[in-house]
Amino acid sequence: MLLAAASSHGQAYCSLRDPMVALNKAFPSFDHHRSIVREVSEDHRDEILDRLPFTIHRNELGSHTLYAAFDSSDRLLGLIHVRTERGRWGLTEIAWTLGPDLRVDGFRFQRSRESGQAEIESETFQAQVRGLGFVEIRAFLDQDGLLRTEGGIEVPVNARPLAEDTLRSALKTIAATEIVWGRELVKLRGPDGPG
Repeated sequence: MLLAAASSHGQAYCSLRDPMVALNKAFPSFDHHRSIVREVSEDHRDEILDRLPFTIHRNELGSHTLYAAFDSSDRLLGLIHVRTERGRWGLTEIAWTLGPDLRVDGFRFQRSRESGQAEIESETFQAQVRGLGFVEIRAFLDQDGLLRTEGGIEVPVNARPLAEDTLRSALKTIAATEIVWGRELVKLRGPDGPG
């Protein structure tokens, strides 16, 4: 039903809106890009689930696009991967910007009706996740995928639910990018890129 709704409005979920604008903003020295579409299969889902402290829905399968940005010498600058998450007030679309090593460079909400969006998109919050990879972000969440009460990330009370959704999205994004696009990542990074 979600796919039918997405098709009828001409905008697929998990797609980057205005890719050229988003790529230029995320990577100022961007010269060209590649869009790599892959199918997220049941096997991929199972492998992603093995890494997460929470479940993912079957509707998160299907075709997804990874955007790879390059400079003029064809060096990979980074990646953009959009995830759609089910929020309390509808679907939330998050465009994640990752470095070639799959560490978070930043993110922005393409769509959200959740309270606390300004706090989570703020530089204060983003600075706490920028440069972090899967293991470090995973440490902010407990075994149920909820924010730890001590030693975790600092978030205003009203923004905690969206912070949890956002951190879970980061984990899914990193895991899915590594699992689904793993072979492409090796080629995109080149011989001198991160392993």
